[in-house]
Amino acid sequence: MAEKILNNKSKMVSKNKKNKVMKRLLYVGVGVLSPLLILYLFFSFYYNNHFYSNTVINGVSASNMTENQAEEAITAQTKSYFIVLEGRNDVSDSIYGEDIGLHTVFDGNIKDLLAAQNSFAWPLSLFKSHELKINTMLEYDESLLKKYFAELKYFDEANIAEPENAHISEYSNNGYEIVPETPGAKVNEDKLYETIKKSVVSLVPSLSLEEEGCYEEPEINSQSPELIEALEEMNKIAGTKITYEFGDDTEILDGSRISKWLSVDDDYTVNLNADGVKEYVDYIGKTYNSFGRVRTFQTSYEKVLQIKGGDYGWWLNRIKEVSEITELILNGEQLVREPAYYQTAQQYGQDDIGNTYVEVNLTAQHLFFYKEGELIVEADFVSGNLSKGWGTPTGTYPVQYKENDATLTGEDYSTPVKYWMPFNSNIGFHDAPWRKEFGKDLYKKGGSHGCINMPPAAAKKMFENISRGVAVVVYELEGTESIDKEEKENTIETTADR
Repeated sequence: MAEKILNNKSKMVSKNKKNKVMKRLLYVGVGVLSPLLILYLFFSFYYNNHFYSNTVINGVSASNMTENQAEEAITAQTKSYFIVLEGRNDVSDSIYGEDIGLHTVFDGNIKDLLAAQNSFAWPLSLFKSHELKINTMLEYDESLLKKYFAELKYFDEANIAEPENAHISEYSNNGYEIVPETPGAKVNEDKLYETIKKSVVSLVPSLSLEEEGCYEEPEINSQSPELIEALEEMNKIAGTKITYEFGDDTEILDGSRISKWLSVDDDYTVNLNADGVKEYVDYIGKTYNSFGRVRTFQTSYEKVLQIKGGDYGWWLNRIKEVSEITELILNGEQLVREPAYYQTAQQYGQDDIGNTYVEVNLTAQHLFFYKEGELIVEADFVSGNLSKGWGTPTGTYPVQYKENDATLTGEDYSTPVKYWMPFNSNIGFHDAPWRKEFGKDLYKKGGSHGCINMPPAAAKKMFENISRGVAVVVYELEGTESIDKEEKENTIETTADR
């Protein structure tokens, strides 16, 4: 019984202790939760009209801001906004938003954004970042923008440099080369204006005119195919080298002269000036033609004569030469060339006759044929009839050709000959078997129609040794009319080495 009473007392003491602990815990819980509840209620009320921490609206921090504060913050960025314009040559300028009346126009309600945040998981949303968007527009006064745009430094004359196209250099020892383009510093006004407008309404802080392509650029650069093609064509043409050898004289036609005839038009077509080529060929003709020249001639009679007239000598075919070297130039050829001639002489130089020629003394009615300095034929002859006006003309002429068994015809004659060697149109050397005498003064009344009538044997020997182009020098020499045979032989001996 006593044990039972003791057990009941123990249980009652234990229960009282538990009740006391529970009361204490309850007091502690109330003491802890009350501030938290108060804090929770405070934040709930606070963020009912404030944006959460870490909230960004249209790129502007709106953390813990009210609707009005957030709107002012968004609007404030336009008031302080300016754009820096960076150009070439270290030229920069700026346009300020305030100067052009830049402002924000809201096309939405920030209050709606504030209400929308209450749907976020609270209170964890306090510790997250929030990127919010609201429709806004930036507006400015375009008349003010145009005003400040027109005053930019880029339109000062001192800061404007026209762009220059790449081009082909002048000719030098290295030929032609490409001179690179120069970018210059000239703004494309329309492009820059439109770019600034777009940048301003996007609140872009800086703008590189170079990167945005706001400068006028050269139309042709050093890599332009048409420029490279023209360069290659000009260097090919200027690489021509035509060497003319006129005896001891040499003429070289190369890039130093040809370059003066070259030009490139606006579509980069290379042109060769035809007048330049013609002038050069004219120079060659004037310098080296000997056709019709007055010649100083050493006769077999120890007399030096000035021989005028005749058509012997170098005679350049200028039209053909222009055509042919034009083609060579355009192909960039390098070669040694003999010009195109209507007629050639025996050699170049002041003495273009050389040591093979026929010397015809009309006064003495006597001729000498030298071949390579050796006297091959010497003979009397009968020339044109003076009494009938058929006298043989003086001058220097080339043998035109030679023909066996020719028939000479005229108004009142038709005469077959064995050896025919014309030198002045229809006047030439030929055999005259019908004549029994030659020389003396037979020509004065009984001469030919102008030809040189020769003894058949002398004509034959001349025919066998002469060739086309050999010079025939026809002259008159006073005082040789009655020269005797012995004097002739002595004179010939002294001149045979010519």
